[in-house]
Amino acid sequence: MVRDKAVSVSLNVSAAQDRIDVLGEYDREEDFSPLIENIRQAMLKTARLEISFYDALTLPKEVIEAMAAVILAGKDLKIFTYHSYLTHILVSLSLPVNHVPHKAISKQKEELKAVVIGGSADSLDKILYFIKHLPVSRLPIFIVQHLDEKTENKLDSLLKTYTDYQILMPTHLCKVEQGTIYIAPPGYHLKVANGLIYLTHDAKVCFARPSIDVLFKSLSLEYGKGLVGLLLCGLNIDGVAGCQALRTHGGTVLLEDSAECSAPFLPDQARKQGIYDYIMGIREMTSYVASTTAKPGEELSSELIDLFLEALNHCYGYDYRGYQYTTVKRRIDKLMRLLEIDDFHSFQHQILLDPGLFRRFYQEMSVEVTSFFRHPDQFKRMREEILPYLDSFPRLKIWSAGCASGEEVYTLALLLDEMEMLEKSQIFATDINHFAISHAKSGLFPLQSLEQNRSNYLASGGKKNFDSHVENNGLYLKIPDHYHKHILFYQHSLIHDGVFNEFQLILCRNVLIYFKPILQEQVMDNFSRSLHPDGFLVLGKSEGLSTGQGGRYFEPFDRQGKIYRFK
Repeated sequence: MVRDKAVSVSLNVSAAQDRIDVLGEYDREEDFSPLIENIRQAMLKTARLEISFYDALTLPKEVIEAMAAVILAGKDLKIFTYHSYLTHILVSLSLPVNHVPHKAISKQKEELKAVVIGGSADSLDKILYFIKHLPVSRLPIFIVQHLDEKTENKLDSLLKTYTDYQILMPTHLCKVEQGTIYIAPPGYHLKVANGLIYLTHDAKVCFARPSIDVLFKSLSLEYGKGLVGLLLCGLNIDGVAGCQALRTHGGTVLLEDSAECSAPFLPDQARKQGIYDYIMGIREMTSYVASTTAKPGEELSSELIDLFLEALNHCYGYDYRGYQYTTVKRRIDKLMRLLEIDDFHSFQHQILLDPGLFRRFYQEMSVEVTSFFRHPDQFKRMREEILPYLDSFPRLKIWSAGCASGEEVYTLALLLDEMEMLEKSQIFATDINHFAISHAKSGLFPLQSLEQNRSNYLASGGKKNFDSHVENNGLYLKIPDHYHKHILFYQHSLIHDGVFNEFQLILCRNVLIYFKPILQEQVMDNFSRSLHPDGFLVLGKSEGLSTGQGGRYFEPFDRQGKIYRFK
């Protein structure tokens, strides 16, 4: 057995078959050295080899080439993968893969009947955020805050400026109505029984009246499994026993993440005693509750998707809020089908709570539709006019923005090589998806695409043979090593990361169409600050100067070819 600090790699040798189990994820590409050596040794000792990748989403080309060598040596190789992205890559490279599907655990969704929110110090802003962003529905919502009995509670009038819900500071024996927010008045405990509200002046609980415990316990008896309780920040322990009662009767308890609390004592006490279902930030809480209003098979509203993306950004730091609604919805629908999850509520809260499932979502959100010399007319124009003009520069810098799996990047390298400009050129290849970047670095591509690549190459004005630029081992195509030294790959967000500067050529094709207009404008502004005054900008066939108001900076060089220059 061989181990390194990043993963565990085990090699079990038998007379009939070798098996290598790859566990964990590697921090560095050189961490794969023990695995590569194990594969080579196994190939010498046995006719059959089985390798299982439990956690890896991508593999460096050295590992893929080692496995390909087993097949090319006539040995029997079986590969088992547990992530669909790695499966897709290896299948495209003609390797024998058996995918072990990951099926999300879908908890039976209970019909939500009511929501209760309890908080003390530092909870007001969180309550306002929740109510402001929660779509209006038929749910009754109950709110209790710790306030001095002599202090007038103005929360009802304040909330009316944030929502279209009906807001009430209830009176004794008031009937509970759907689609109404009820606020516990100062100096009274609020209870609910048989659809009626009771206000009592009973003794204080944990020095508080109104009490979170009293309301939570009352509602847990009234609504049982149909109740969700949110326990926010505070300095008291009032609310902990209420959470216990809520869980005892089958309700769901959401604790506010203490990392966003200046007064975390209250949720921390419930957390230490294990009296909760989930720990979330207020954005995740809002999305969780809002999603319960989405019915299976019902069209997802932009409102629900916006809340989900807001929660994702807060939870994982990936910002998809500027993506087109239709783009996000298609990706969500597809992933729900793959995971066999029927309702959006279950889907979104599993994504928010399971980093592994979030990575699946992350992959679905990445656009990787590309090929060598795609849209060959654009490369023909580059070959005939743009690159000869740029050849006057002593050094050439090119940016492939949104490079996906790398075909565009290597196309540029091949084109520059044919024009004897490669040695003085540096290509910067960026994408927000670091898994795509990892795969692009390998320079390995499907053999099945060879005919299309040949056709595109000739249509772009190629004078040689596309096959002369790549290596073909009968399983996949490999980009020769001498091209790699002219390409630098980076994970980079067109929206949030800094700009580069002084590129003579920028390609950003079929990326902007997935962004909302405000992000398109931001990207165009970044390009205007990254392009050399004598440089060229190449966009996708569905894009143009109207995309992101690009006409503020650029004018057509080839309108039909979507190639632009500074005004």
